Amino acid sequence: MARNRPTLFEQLQGEDRLQEPGKGLATSKTLRIVLIVASILVLVFFLPGGLGEAQHAAFDRSRIGTTWTEEPIVADYPFPVLKGEDSLTAERRAASAEVPPYVRHANDALQRSLTKLKELSRTIPDSVRALVMDRGEVALRALYQRGFRPSSLDSTQASIYVERMPSGEEITLTAASVPDSLGAMREVEAQLQDVPLAARRILVSTIQRAALPTIVLDRVAWDAERVRAEQGVATTLEIIHQGDVIVRKGDRIDEKILTRLSAYRFSELARSTSRFSILSALGSLGHAIVLIAMLALYLYFVRRTSFMRNGQLATLLAMPVVSAGLGWLSIILPSDLPLEYTIIVPGMAMLVSILYDVRTAIVVTLACSLSVAAARGNDHIIAVVLIAGGAMAAYSATNLRSRTQVFTSIFAIAAGLVIVTVSLELERATALLPLLLKLGGAAVNAILSPLVALAVILVMERAMNLATDLRLEDFDDINHPLIHQLNERAPGTYQHTMSVVHLSESAAAAIGANPLLARVGALYHDIGKIEKSEYFIENQIGIDNKHDKLTPKKSATIIRQHVQGGIALARDNRLPDRIWKFIPMHHGTMVIKHFYAKAKEEAAADGLTVDAADYRYPGPKPDSKETAIVMLADAVEALSRLVNTREREEIEQAVDQIVIDRLRDGQLSESPLTMHDIDVIKESFVKTLLGSSHQRVRYMDVKEDSGTSAS
Repeated sequence: MARNRPTLFEQLQGEDRLQEPGKGLATSKTLRIVLIVASILVLVFFLPGGLGEAQHAAFDRSRIGTTWTEEPIVADYPFPVLKGEDSLTAERRAASAEVPPYVRHANDALQRSLTKLKELSRTIPDSVRALVMDRGEVALRALYQRGFRPSSLDSTQASIYVERMPSGEEITLTAASVPDSLGAMREVEAQLQDVPLAARRILVSTIQRAALPTIVLDRVAWDAERVRAEQGVATTLEIIHQGDVIVRKGDRIDEKILTRLSAYRFSELARSTSRFSILSALGSLGHAIVLIAMLALYLYFVRRTSFMRNGQLATLLAMPVVSAGLGWLSIILPSDLPLEYTIIVPGMAMLVSILYDVRTAIVVTLACSLSVAAARGNDHIIAVVLIAGGAMAAYSATNLRSRTQVFTSIFAIAAGLVIVTVSLELERATALLPLLLKLGGAAVNAILSPLVALAVILVMERAMNLATDLRLEDFDDINHPLIHQLNERAPGTYQHTMSVVHLSESAAAAIGANPLLARVGALYHDIGKIEKSEYFIENQIGIDNKHDKLTPKKSATIIRQHVQGGIALARDNRLPDRIWKFIPMHHGTMVIKHFYAKAKEEAAADGLTVDAADYRYPGPKPDSKETAIVMLADAVEALSRLVNTREREEIEQAVDQIVIDRLRDGQLSESPLTMHDIDVIKESFVKTLLGSSHQRVRYMDVKEDSGTSAS
C-alpha cells in the first residue's frame, strides 16, 4: 500500500527522516552544496599545485626504488645539482673538524712566571724562601727552553697543532714534541731530587702555580680557519649540461636520479618569471573534485540517507580532507622520520565501519588514502599501504562486540600495514634502517588508530545517545527498569518477549546478521504493552476479554497505541534510536486482522464499507535484517500457541503462512533480506520451536506397600 503521509516513526525521528530539500539545515540542499564545495576547496589547499605554484613540491624520497613511467626528461639548459641541506651541513661540519687547533707562543711567559714566583715566595716560610727563589728560577728557565702546552689543548684531542708565525708562515707542531703541563711538572720534579722532601713539595707546588704555558690556543685564528674550511666545501654535486638526459623511461629511480630531478624542478622554479600557474591550480582543483566526488557519489547512490543528512555528510567528507592535511604535514614538518606511516586512516575506517557499515568504510579508506598520496605529490606507495591498513581496520570492526576486541583490530591493522610495507620496500631494495623506521611508524599507527576510534565512539555514544555494537550489551539486561516493569505488569507479554528474543537471536546468527542487535531489539519491542496490558490476550489470565465491549475500530486504536506508547517510554528512558526503532518496525504497516475482519463483518450487515487504513499499524516497515527477523519472530511466536509445536509439519505450515502473508503485504520490501535468508530464517524458527516443545518423561509413582507400614 502506498504511503500518503509520513509514518509515526518518521514523525518522531525528527532529523532521522528525510525532509523535503531546503526545509531545515539538517537536510538543506543549499548547505549540502556548500559542504561539498568547501571540502573540495580545503582539499585543494593541501595539494602540491593548489595555490598555482607549478613547481610547488620537489620529488619526494618515496619515489626511490620506483620505476620512471613517464617520458624521458632532457635538460633544456645547464643547471647545477646542489647537495642536500643535510648532506652539505654534514660535509661542512666534517671539514671544520679536520682543521687542527691554531696556537701561538707566549713570548712574555717566562718573565711573567718569574714575577709570579717572586710574589708567591712571600707567602712561604722564611726557611725555604731563598731555596725557592734560587732553585725555582733555575727550574723555570730550564722549563721555558723547551716550552709546554696548557691542559686545555688536550680537550681538542688533536695530535698536531699549527703555529702561525708573524711572517705568515705556518709551522706544524706535534703533540708529542710539546709536553703538556703535567709532563713538564714531572720533569721539574725530577730535576729537584737533591732537595729534601718537605722543601721539595713546597718548591714544586710554587713552581707549578707560577708557571705559565709557552704555547696557548689561538682561538681567533682557529675559528677563522674553520669558517674558511666550511666555505670551501662545494655546494654542488655536479653540473648538468644542456641536452643531458636526466632520467629515461623505465629507469629505476635511485638517490642520484632523484637528486637530479629535484634540482631540475628547482631550476625551473628559479628561472620562472611567474610564480602562479593557472593550469597547475586547475589541475589540483580537478584532482580534489575527483577525490571528493568518489565519496559523494557513493553516498548519493548507495547510502542516500547519509548523503541527505548534512551532519553525516559533513563528517564523512571531512575525513579525506583531514587525511590530506596530515599528509601535507608529513611533508613540511622538519623530520627524517616516515611520519606518513602514522597517519590514522585505519582509525577513520574503523570509526565508519562501526557507525555505518564496512562498504562505506572501504570507500572512505580509498578516499582518505588517495588524499594522503595526493597531498604528498602522488605518493602511491603510502596510498597502497594505508588502503591495506584501512581495509583490515574496517573488516576487523564489523563484529566488534566488546572493547577488549580492540586487540584484534590492532593485530589486523598491523598485519595489513606491515605485510604491504615489507613487500613494497623489499621490491624497492630499501635499506634496513629506513625499513625499520617505516615498520615502527606502522606499529604506532596500528596501536593509535583503534584507540582514537574507540575514544571518538565513546564520546559520541554519550553525547548523542548512540547504540553501537559496543554499547548494545549495556541494554541486554533483563533487570533493566523497563523489562522489570514489563514482567510485573504484563507477565504474559514478558514470556512472549523472552520467546521472541530466543527466536530472533538464533535466526540472526543463522543468516550472519547481528545476533546481539536482534536480541536487544526483541527485548524491548513490546514495552508499549506495559500500559493497558489487560487489553492484550496473553495477559488476560482469569479476566474477561475487554474487547468484547468495544467496537472493532476502538479496539484497533488501543492495540495500535502500544506502538506509540512504547516509543514514548523508550525515549523517556533514553533508549537509543537503534533499539527503539524495533517497536514500530516489528509490526510495520500490517493490518490488525482480527478487528479488521470483525469490522468488515459488522459493516457488511449494515451495507457499509471499512477503510483498511484505520486498522493498520503506523509503521514504518522493517529496514534491516534484524528488524525484519523480529517482525517474523513476533508473529511466529504468537501463532505457535495455536498449533501443535511437537509436529514439524504443522510448525512449518504456520511459519510459511506468516512469511507469505508479510511478503504479499510488502512488509519486507524495505529490508535487505534475500529469499535464501528467508529460507534459513524459517528453518531456524522451526528448529527453535521444536526444541522448546520437547516432552518430559512421565515418571512412575512409587506405591506404598501396606505390609511395610510401621507397627
